[in-house]
Amino acid sequence: MKSVISALLSCLLALSLQAQSSYAFSTSKSFVSNEKTQSAAFKTAHGRSTQLGEGLFGGLFGKKEEDNRDPSVPIRLFEIPCKNVKLGGCRFTLGLFLIGQQGTPMKGTWKANQASDAVLDMFHMDNTAMFSVVMTEKSISVDRYGLEPSLRYNLHESLVLQGLLDEIQTLALEGEAVAEENRLIVFSNADTAIEDARAKLPARAA
Repeated sequence: MKSVISALLSCLLALSLQAQSSYAFSTSKSFVSNEKTQSAAFKTAHGRSTQLGEGLFGGLFGKKEEDNRDPSVPIRLFEIPCKNVKLGGCRFTLGLFLIGQQGTPMKGTWKANQASDAVLDMFHMDNTAMFSVVMTEKSISVDRYGLEPSLRYNLHESLVLQGLLDEIQTLALEGEAVAEENRLIVFSNADTAIEDARAKLPARAA
């Protein structure tokens, strides 16, 4: 009798473990699917989507005034005019910088993505907005997508963009021995390029 009870308990334990395993696998697949959905949650703009939490908490705090702006049209935060930008090297270097900023100020805050040969995207964890670094042979710009960025987004964005300007300044100006034609970035006006861009951002924390 004891052996029969023991066998039944073993069967029940095995079935329980199998069910837990199946549930975990299903949850994992759902999470991956949600991650893909998040990246696709932005309305199309230059081949990217910028649908920023439509319907999220809709009506919870009362109806807001209608915003007639097109969410696929970005706000330009700053533009740095350049004599020359070497797109390949600049994309690679600034892409590595943004990857390194994904944990600013905490792990999981940002997700970096190369949208094209000349555009680098940064998606924020709260999905209220995102920004793109747009490079041409004559300029480096930053555009923001999102009608209502959260306060948290604005604070985190400022941290990353101030660091991005430091990186751009280093690429353009560091190393006096480097000839202009060998630099990844050559400003149109080296004296004011970075200062003009910083003036359009929130003040840097002391």
